[in-house]
Amino acid sequence: MDEDALPVMESGIDLTKVPAIQQKTMVSFLNQFVVLTVQFLNCFSTVCEEKLADFSLRIQQIETSLNILDAKLSSIPGLVDVTFELSPGGVTSVTNESYSETISAQSQQKNLQDWATGK
Repeated sequence: MDEDALPVMESGIDLTKVPAIQQKTMVSFLNQFVVLTVQFLNCFSTVCEEKLADFSLRIQQIETSLNILDAKLSSIPGLVDVTFELSPGGVTSVTNESYSETISAQSQQKNLQDWATGK
């Protein structure tokens, strides 16, 4: 056992008499490693670029939808000065000059689900 109390595995071979690995073999192993690593990184970067392009397209679609929704909302008279206040309790307060309403989180979620399904 060594000083760390770990068993030392001795093969009984004198490593000073073992011949070195040939340089051609070592270069061949290193070349193979480099080739495989570069192939992996190329494949990985291609997949990442495709996913990034998909996310970019999705973000553009969402931005377009938000712009359309903003245009529709701005065409409704009386919604110019509407403000929303979110409280930690899950209650949303909607106010403007002539209207005020407090909406709970459950009813707000139901309204969003109804809107999303087209009811």
